[in-house]
Formats: sequence, C-alpha cells, structure tokens
Amino acid sequence: MLKRYFLLFALAVICISNPLPPVFLGNALGDQPDSELTDAKPVELDEIVVTPGRFAIDDETPSRISLSKRLIERFPLVDNDVMRAAHVFPGVVASDYSARFSVRGGEKDDVLVRLDGMELFNPYHLQDFGGAVSLVGLDLIQRVELLMGGFPVEYGDKMSGVFDMTTKSKKIDKVSANFGVDLINTTAMVEGPLSEKGSWRLSARRGYVDLILALIDLDEDYKPQYADAYAKLTYSPTQTDTITLNGLYGWDKNRIRQEDIENNLDSRYDNLTVWTRWRHRFGNANWSDVFVFGGNAAQDRRTGAEDFDVRSFGFFGAKTEFTAGFLDKHLFRSGIEWRRMTAQYEYDVRERQPGVNNYARVVADLEGSGGELKAYIQDEWQLHPKLAFNFGGRYIFQDYRAAGIQNYELGPRAALAVRPTEKLVLRGAWGFYHQPIRLMNIPVEDGVQTVGRAEQAVHYILGGEYRPSDNFLFRLESYSKTLDNLAGRLREFGRQAQIFTPPESGAAKGVDIFVTHAVSNRFTWSIGYAYTVAKESAGGETFFRQSDRRHSIAVSSSHQLSRGRHLYLTWRFHSGEPRTALTHTLVSLPGGDIACDRQFGATHSERMPPYHSLDFRFTDRNPYSRWELTWYFQILNLYNRTNLDQYAFSEVRDEQTGALIRCDIDEEPMLPILPTLGVMVAF
Repeated sequence: MLKRYFLLFALAVICISNPLPPVFLGNALGDQPDSELTDAKPVELDEIVVTPGRFAIDDETPSRISLSKRLIERFPLVDNDVMRAAHVFPGVVASDYSARFSVRGGEKDDVLVRLDGMELFNPYHLQDFGGAVSLVGLDLIQRVELLMGGFPVEYGDKMSGVFDMTTKSKKIDKVSANFGVDLINTTAMVEGPLSEKGSWRLSARRGYVDLILALIDLDEDYKPQYADAYAKLTYSPTQTDTITLNGLYGWDKNRIRQEDIENNLDSRYDNLTVWTRWRHRFGNANWSDVFVFGGNAAQDRRTGAEDFDVRSFGFFGAKTEFTAGFLDKHLFRSGIEWRRMTAQYEYDVRERQPGVNNYARVVADLEGSGGELKAYIQDEWQLHPKLAFNFGGRYIFQDYRAAGIQNYELGPRAALAVRPTEKLVLRGAWGFYHQPIRLMNIPVEDGVQTVGRAEQAVHYILGGEYRPSDNFLFRLESYSKTLDNLAGRLREFGRQAQIFTPPESGAAKGVDIFVTHAVSNRFTWSIGYAYTVAKESAGGETFFRQSDRRHSIAVSSSHQLSRGRHLYLTWRFHSGEPRTALTHTLVSLPGGDIACDRQFGATHSERMPPYHSLDFRFTDRNPYSRWELTWYFQILNLYNRTNLDQYAFSEVRDEQTGALIRCDIDEEPMLPILPTLGVMVAF
C-alpha cells in the first residue's frame, strides 16, 4: 500500500501557502490593485450578470463578486496553488491533499480548466498522489473565474464547471526579475519589454520535495520530483492587433520503494501545450480571436514486477471566436474549433479483486487518430433595463467514435436574469452539457477501448442575490442535474483500490448559500453553506456518489490590523463522504498457508466521520523601494482534530521472519495540527 499521507503530511508541514479567502466586496480591506492593462473582457450591456454560479478572482477586482489576488496571499490553505482558490466556495468538494476539485455533485474531471482561452489537459503535478499541485503558479495569474453551473455555450466539453485563468498582461517598461525560495519550491520569473510594442515573460518552478523527504526518517522510500515552465510573448504591431504566444510545460518523476520489486512505483509524466492568439479589434465592442495550438502529453507508469501503464498523446488545431456588441442591447458571441489528435495506450495492470489472492489483469493495446469539430453561437440580449436573456447552442462532432454510434451532439442552453429592485437580482438557467470521451482520455482501466456517446448533464438552476448595501451580500442558488451516458471513473493513484462497475447515470441536487459583510475597511466576515445530494446508478443499483458531501459550512473573518499586517481566521466543517465498508480477515489455505481475505461491503453504504478544522494566519508585508519582504505564521487544524482521509487494507508481518500475523483496516488521517512559518521576497 502506498502510504500517501506520509508524503503529503511532510509537504504540508513545510510548504509556504498562498491560499484563498471567501468572497470579499471590492477592495473592502483597503488593498490597492496593480496598475495593469488587462485583456478586454466581454462588453457588459448592463450591470445584470446573467450567468449564475459565477465567482471571480482579480487583481483589479472590477466586479462586485470578486477577490483581489493580493488578498489571496494572506490566507491559510495548504500549498501555494491557484487551483486551490476554488476550494472555499460553497458547492465545491475538495481535499487538503489535492489541487483537484469537483463541483456540485460532479466528478473531478468534470471541470474545464483554461489558461488565456486555451483548454489545459490534466494540468497537475504529483498525479500518483491525487494531483497535489497544479501546473500554473499563482504569481502568473491576473484573473480567475469559477463557473459552477448554468454557464453559457462559449464554455464546452465539461459537465460541471469551469475554472478560467487569465495571465498577467501589464505593460512592461524595463527588465525585472522575481525570485522565490521556500522549502518545497524554487521559482524564478524574468520579464521585460519587446521594443515599444510588446513584452516577454519567462517563469520556471522546481519542486524539491524529494530532497526534503531524504532528510525525514520515513518508513517508506519516496522520491517524487516535479518542475514546470511557462513563457509568454506579447506583441502589438498596430493599435488594433495583439499577438500572444504562450507555452506551458510540466514534468514529473516519482519513484517509490525501488528495492521492493513487487510493490514499487516508477513513473514519469510530461505535459506540453503551446498556443498563439491573434486578437483584432473592430471597435470597443467588436473583436475576433484566432488561435493556433498544439501539444503532447506522455505517461509511463510501472508498478510491481510486471504492471505498466504507458500512454502518449498529441494534438494540434485552430479555433476562431468573434464577439460583437450591437444595438446597445445585444452581445453576440460565436466560435468554431477544429482539432486533430493521436493517442497510444499500452496498458497491462493486475488489479486485486475481493477475496484471497484474487487478481484480474486489465489489458489494452490501442493506437489511433482522429479529428473533432466544435462550434457555438450565443446572444445575450438586454430585453429591458431590468431583464436580460442569454441563449445559444453548442455542437460537437467526432469522427473517431465506434461504428454505429451517433458521432455528434447538440447542446442548447439558456439563462435569464431579472432585477425587480435595485438591490435584488434573480437568475435561472437551463441547458444540456456534453463531455465527450476523447482519444486522450479513454478509460482503458475500466476495460473501455472504443469511443461512444458523450457524457451528458442537464442543468436546472434557480437563485438570486440580495445586496442592501455595497458592503453586504446575500446569495442563494439551488440546482438540479441529471447525468447520463457516464463512462469510466477518475482513479486517484495512491488511494485504496476498489473495483466497482462504472456508473451509467446519476443525479445531483442541492442549494448553496453565501453571506459576506464588510463591517469596516479593516474587518470583514463571511459564512458559506452548501447542501448536496448526489447519486449514481450502475448494474441496476443506485448509491451515493463520492462527491455527496451533504452538509458543508465555512465561517471566516478577515482583520486588517494595520497597513501591512493582516489576521485571518476560518472554521470549516463538512459531513463525512460516502465510503464502502472493508472486511479484512486472516484465513487458512489448503496446504497450511495463511492469507488475508479482502472483501468490500455494499458500495458507499457507510460514511466517513465528519471533518472540521480551525485555521489562522498572521501576515506581515513590508514594501521597500526595490523589493518587498513578507513573512507569516499560520496554524492549520489549530485544535488538532483527527480527520480521516480513508480506510485502507494493511497486512502486519513479523519483522524477523516476514510471516503474516494479522490483517488490519487502517485509518489514514488528514493533516494534524500544523504550525508553519514562512518568508517570501519579491524583487
């Protein structure tokens, strides 16, 4: 068994965190934004925001429901990771051990992740440990939007949510450098002007968890390594044209128990995406974007003496999008994308089944290529100063689906926003959301070797927000989703293997409530609550989904003690997630040998204990003429609550003879009380 929590415990103890607060109102804490020139955002026909479930993180905090990125750097959350920015919002299900998250009863791979308009494929480090770190550093980001349902047709290919990131685009007048060193990462960023019409930026990060673990006396031999690099070139040949060239590369290597031939792990991951975008403006309300992109990803994962999982993917393509505002009442958007992909799978893994020494091999040897075409069209129509309507449709065509399978889907969507009073906005949304199985994500581990119909979700959303003043917000949103054509499941290596029939259909419903109040320029409090019921069906049975967290609560307060000093407190609670009962019994075999009989109970028929934790952080920021020093002290899980991550099989053997003594079910914990002191320097 891979004792993943040892690695992540060590990572959490030594990491320097830049986490996320709850939603604040504008610059309630007196935070001053950087003077940057951001990419143009869609024209706002009115102050009514049609899309429900939308939260924003932005250096300049232009929208009312938004967070300053500078504020993010003051709050306690494990790891310096922009993807963890989503974890505090109601309706988001996540673990302290992973940057990945799910939204409103969905799966973790149901969330679209984009960077500067480009979809990213599996953008996580340490995938053998659940994806503990994302590929994108927080220091690169200008703006993030999280959409949790009812999003318009311009966002496609995922069923649950969107995490849309935009990198910094400030005007650069001189060459500058930013170097950061902490106990898990070293980061370097250099940027400078490109004549008077452009700029360039280079950033690189290297994690050295492997070096730290070498200094820690663990009972396992771990050697995880990762690194990433990002480059951006911006050039404006004319006042109406801007060309950007982006590149993102990530690399991972994990070696565990190399001397144990039967239980070792040796893996490597490579992930590269490059793209260029040409934006041409036809006026303040009209522009077009043309993208050309390509990339590849590779995985070589070997466990035990014989098991291997080798995958190699490549893709290239182009897309164009057009935005136009006309008649002062319409915001029209359309787009078309063509993509060509190649994929190769060599999968041969022995999976342990319930019982005594019961194994089954899952084998796949696939190679193929194919193309897909996607298109969308939508219109946001300001019917009245108090009424706005967004409607559109999305189309996807795949030429590599299995024979006899419909090779296209159509997804209509609509959203309505009504403002009966200046202080109240009501919203509703409905739509079909398709998540196609691509050549790059065929669930071969579940025996699937062909591409069928796209997975499908139908969203129904109703809610609203009440703002009696600029410093108070009450937001409530209810939702219901039906799921169909489900295929495969997302496996998190390092967790307890459980062999179930993949779900075929499902449903989720719930309500999210969020309240925040900026009492003064120095003090803000907020509370979020989410209620979720998520179920799925397989083999004629219905059971709770892993993301059925039922009740979640987060209570937070933010105190600006002085201009550079900040104190943050938060208490988090959620119900236990569904679990499957495990039975591990010592039995005698014919011939006198003994072994462990592993059995699973009814799928997700039990629950983990509830989770709760109190965290705080004190931050002191000291700006100087040419550099800035920030130090902080934080404690996670202040009252040392023993929260459980999972139950797992274990075999206890005699240290001298190696003979099997007993068969246990271990409780693998979340983080204990973790005091952390950190220092950051920016030049």
